[in-house]
Amino acid sequence: MSIDMKNACTSKTFIMKLTLSVSLALLVGVVGGMPKAMAQAADDKAVKTDKKIVPLLGEDTIDANQPIKSDFIVSVSVVGEPDPSGNYAVDQAGNVSIKYAGIMTPVSIKGLTPAQAADAIAKFLKTYVKSPQVTVSIVSVPRPIVFISGAVKNTGPVIIPQDTTLVDVLSRAEWTDIADLTQVRISRKSVVNGQDKTTVMVIKFDKYIKVGEGQTPDESQNPVLQDKDRIFIPFKSLPGSGVVSVGGEVTKPQQSIPLRTNPPMTVREVINLVGGTTSTANRKALSIRRPSVDRPLVIDLDKAEQGDLVNNIEIKPDDAVYVEKLENNAYINVNGGFVKTGKFVYDKRTTLTQAIMEASGPAPYAKLNEGKIFRHPDNDPKNTRVISFNWKEISKSKTPDIELLPGDSVWLTPGAAPTRPSTDIFTIMGAFSQGLYIYNNLTGRYFGGNGGVTR
Repeated sequence: MSIDMKNACTSKTFIMKLTLSVSLALLVGVVGGMPKAMAQAADDKAVKTDKKIVPLLGEDTIDANQPIKSDFIVSVSVVGEPDPSGNYAVDQAGNVSIKYAGIMTPVSIKGLTPAQAADAIAKFLKTYVKSPQVTVSIVSVPRPIVFISGAVKNTGPVIIPQDTTLVDVLSRAEWTDIADLTQVRISRKSVVNGQDKTTVMVIKFDKYIKVGEGQTPDESQNPVLQDKDRIFIPFKSLPGSGVVSVGGEVTKPQQSIPLRTNPPMTVREVINLVGGTTSTANRKALSIRRPSVDRPLVIDLDKAEQGDLVNNIEIKPDDAVYVEKLENNAYINVNGGFVKTGKFVYDKRTTLTQAIMEASGPAPYAKLNEGKIFRHPDNDPKNTRVISFNWKEISKSKTPDIELLPGDSVWLTPGAAPTRPSTDIFTIMGAFSQGLYIYNNLTGRYFGGNGGVTR
């Protein structure tokens, strides 16, 4: 083989290798960005659904003619008189404070039907109005609530109608395969001689639900529930061991976490075991219901995670840990072109700048001059006020910062990354043959030229 032919082959081999390397680099650069883009797309499509904290058993109906009691909400309408008209809460004494001429005056309507209550309020208003025409209607009534925990799929408080039995609640809560139905416990508070007293009933629920052919269910093991009853369904477990349940606003609710005793498990640890709390969790009011304690223990989870021993208490067997949900107006929504999006707790006065810093700032290529705050005055979802802002101007102190209110939604228009001209393999090969330099977008350097020299 001649020297010219050998050099030509060597040059051809070098160009092919370099071309293959550049092509692979370009491919890696494109593919390298795919997982992040795919993850972002998955995040954009993820929808979090709000759980219903207090499910309702039966129909939510109100007897419009029933006697009015404490904690009822009633609507009072006086023809031609907007001042005393409106919704009123009945206090513990059975009074409503009727407003007239800026003065609130209590009127007793306890035990009266809505029609009788209208007459009582009209009698009071005759001092100010000639022949007042009053209408009273019941808006809402307090509902009995029971709390269920233990070996069931759905723990937490449950609103019950009158004459609800144990089987009604447990069927809705769905007991698990490891539920011990022979030892269902119902804790009930009562007042004896002016003092609070708690009694615990042990129910052999299996004798009611598991009935053989020709046998009848034992109705005594299916009692009618009362307001504030606490129901606990034990787990089938080995002697000496115990479990704890965690429900509510946590990432992965679990009903049978094995309890470790050495060293003891704490609140902070069990919350970490279920993946932490959700963005809508009320971390200031985590409750622990303990069979041997009348009232739930209320824990500040933030303080517990800081190592505060008063809040980071030891978990006991059969404890039911429940994380409540924040009220709708207790957080700020941050969406769109931000690094971190979601709900941020509103626990103090917050400005737009503070909220954006909480969201780790605007995302790359976000349109900083296209920001909006969606606000619902009086927490009315049908009443929306839109406040536009230019984050570029605010961040440079050219325009004033904006104070946010609970329930506000902050939006910044996302932007797309600018496209760069691609360099295909045929352009590269042509550049080598003509001794030209090509700019590599990925490395920021030139390549090509005579002999494939890069610079």
